[in-house]
Amino acid sequence: MVVRYARFEDMKQLGHIMSVSFRTAFADYVSQQTMDACAQEDNCAAMLEGIYREGKMHFLIGENSGMLVWQKVQDSAEIVAIHSLPESWGTGLGHAMLEEALNQIGNQLVFLWAFKENKRARRFYEKHGFRWDGSERVSKFDGALEVRYVKEI
Repeated sequence: MVVRYARFEDMKQLGHIMSVSFRTAFADYVSQQTMDACAQEDNCAAMLEGIYREGKMHFLIGENSGMLVWQKVQDSAEIVAIHSLPESWGTGLGHAMLEEALNQIGNQLVFLWAFKENKRARRFYEKHGFRWDGSERVSKFDGALEVRYVKEI
C-alpha cells in the first residue's frame, strides 16, 4: 500500500475522505445537525487547506482513500485524525498509515482521542499497542465522551 506525505493539492481529496468517513463512522455518536455542520466536503477541504498552510501538522494520504494527521506536542506526538473511506475498512490501509506515522514520529509518547462508544476504533488502536490511560473529556461534537489512548514507541 502506498502511503505518502500529502501535498496541498491533495487537500480536496482529504476533505472528501474526511467527510465520508465522519458521516459513516460517527453516525451513532453525533446528531444529524452536527453532521450537517461539520461534515460538508467543501468545508472539510477548506479547513484542511488552512491547517496545511500553517505547517504545524503532518498529513499522510494512503491509496487516495485514507488520511492521517499528526502533530508534535511538546515532548510527545498526537494523532489528530485518521479517516478512510468505508470500502477501505479492513484492508490494512489504516494499519499502513498508522505504521508510517509512528515511524515518522520516532521514539516518544504518542496519544490520540477516540469516542468512548466507538468500539471499532478502540479495538483498532488497542490492536496497534495503544492503551486507554483513564483520561476522558467531553467532545465538541454534541458532548460525546472521548477517551485518551497512549503508546510509548
